[in-house]
Amino acid sequence: MLDAKKLLDALIGSAAAGPSSRAPSGSAAFPEDGASAGTASQASAFDGVTDLLGSVVGQLTGKQGAQPGSVTEAGADLVTQAREYLNTAQGRNIASAVAGGLAGLLLGSRGGGKSVTSSAASLGGIALIGGLAYKAYQGWQQGHAPAALAAEPIPVPPAASAFGVEGASQDTALVLLRATIAAAASDGEIDTEERGRIIGNLTNVGFQAEAAKFLDREFANPATITQLASAATSEELAVEIYTAARLAIEPDTEKEQAFLAELAEALSLAPELVAHIDAAALGAKEDAV
Repeated sequence: MLDAKKLLDALIGSAAAGPSSRAPSGSAAFPEDGASAGTASQASAFDGVTDLLGSVVGQLTGKQGAQPGSVTEAGADLVTQAREYLNTAQGRNIASAVAGGLAGLLLGSRGGGKSVTSSAASLGGIALIGGLAYKAYQGWQQGHAPAALAAEPIPVPPAASAFGVEGASQDTALVLLRATIAAAASDGEIDTEERGRIIGNLTNVGFQAEAAKFLDREFANPATITQLASAATSEELAVEIYTAARLAIEPDTEKEQAFLAELAEALSLAPELVAHIDAAALGAKEDAV
């Protein structure tokens, strides 16, 4: 079964690493000692990938693992073994392939611009999107200037808030995933052959089969703006959907700009609120290297 929350975490982590984290076959994109070489963003993506692979290793091997919401002794042992393996040179190459492959899909051929910072990515997908959406929503309601949001830290939304992490469902994560992918695909630069190669590589290195299939389907047929808007059952979720899309891309093409403008209109977001979301998302990014 697809774990949309973990896949969203992996996508956000790969966005922080960027396409530069991809390594040639047989090379190590992460340092032998786990620290001396590579960037902080690569390390963040590596941690996210090891968590993702470790959590599904029981399914991949066919052995008994943890039930939803609990961790059995056998499942915990499998996760430990997976993490130990992924900290070896060969395991790091696998993690690199997954993180780099996801980044390649998410960012396509865009090599420059801005990418999510490693510190922001380390929060996890739901927490990052929810925190940015909450910050923007609160700033808009309180009449703060959008530009002031960029320098403010990403808050942890109150548990009782509609933006709270604890209350976020798999369905919420799924629509945020679809918004992220639709935004990434909005400029039409994702090559079909390249997508197939990346998806094949993800499957070959042991990436969760259902997650790989989901990515392939979504990039082949991204959610439409109408579909994303119809999934917004509340104003808060509408804010999160736009935040996820805005976080996925830096709108430097006419197609991307048009996609975000049309999405904001379909979600019935006020222009002032959109400006706050844009500013909050910008504050979670840095110039790509």
